[in-house]
Amino acid sequence: MTGTTHPDVPSGITVRRWGAENGDGLVIDVDTHGGPSVHGIGVEPPSDASRANGPTWAYVIEDDGVTLIDPGHLGSIDFLADGLNVFGMKPSDVDRMVVTHGHWDHDGGVAEFADASGAEFWAHELWAAYSPYSYGQLLRADKSPLRIEMTRIGERMRDTGPRTYGGSVTKPTGNGKSGGGRDNYEAMRSSIKLDRGIVDGFKHGAIEYLHTPGHWPDEMTIKLGNLIFTGDHVLPEITPHPSMAYSHPADLSASLPDRYKNPRDVWGLMAYLKSLHRVCQLGTGLTVMPAHRLFNRNQFLMTDESRAAETIAFHLERCDALVRAVEDGYTDLELATRELFSYRPLTGSYHLMSAASETISHVELLEDTGDMVVHDVEGGDGVRLELTGSRHYRDVIGELIPD
Repeated sequence: MTGTTHPDVPSGITVRRWGAENGDGLVIDVDTHGGPSVHGIGVEPPSDASRANGPTWAYVIEDDGVTLIDPGHLGSIDFLADGLNVFGMKPSDVDRMVVTHGHWDHDGGVAEFADASGAEFWAHELWAAYSPYSYGQLLRADKSPLRIEMTRIGERMRDTGPRTYGGSVTKPTGNGKSGGGRDNYEAMRSSIKLDRGIVDGFKHGAIEYLHTPGHWPDEMTIKLGNLIFTGDHVLPEITPHPSMAYSHPADLSASLPDRYKNPRDVWGLMAYLKSLHRVCQLGTGLTVMPAHRLFNRNQFLMTDESRAAETIAFHLERCDALVRAVEDGYTDLELATRELFSYRPLTGSYHLMSAASETISHVELLEDTGDMVVHDVEGGDGVRLELTGSRHYRDVIGELIPD
């Protein structure tokens, strides 16, 4: 951080090396009050990845061997190895790497790091079930009217301008090498072997693994004493993107244990809100160690379990906003999306599709609570959103917010 004044360092954090103002390259120690040693590394994305959320924070726990949480993108291994070196480690010192969930900024670096370190790869057991499927395959396999309309929205946007990615018309640039893009990532994901499939409540040493789906079906929150490593489940400053509800492809459904047969238990906004509620119940005085935005704009963004309750309340407010939009006549999905996100310029397909998928997740919840109905437009061209007049969602979501 040449030429920049170092910010205040919160209690419980020791900076080993300062990095960029968004956290790239920052290396820290985390106080566990006499427990295992914990370190954090702001792992910079490679040059072909979005930089909107800054680095992926990888955490190293020295307890019954060395555990690395979230190695980051494909193409980020040099940044990760450099961070390990700051506190005197090399990749071969790591016994196991655990990913919080199967997104490319979390599990993309698994194969590279396994080759460099020989470490085992651990993830929730659903990671292996979903790893052969790309996001596009899951999207195409679901034939719900909302999913079909989302595809139409994307096609219309592609017809009117270039596809943007994470806010840039061209691929983002950075100091790192190229990660090889989505195609290489998906090929890696479908071929890598999972050494341990973790189930909810599994404990290893002082570490406990909790299944908290909804942002993605295999997401875990990892608890160590008063620290919770939340991946993308709970983030400071921003609200994670909830998944939409999917119908499992038949071959995937056949491979799943009975406890995961109902896709609504692991996909969609309601699954996410229930998982946030679970975090609220873990206790008080917990420190969130997120995968993004731990440090941004030259400041630490420390938060606790109350951030989970804030995120539930945010989605209640978003449901309120969607109801108001439909009441005001925005009954077309794209128009409702643009009204719901009127504070953001949805000028590129990346942002519009992301916003549309989040709108859909809220529409689906309102459908489930009986507060909204989705109609196919006559002629098969789009959908129309209609309110039923009830507001059951306010009680359903409100019950999940701690007093």
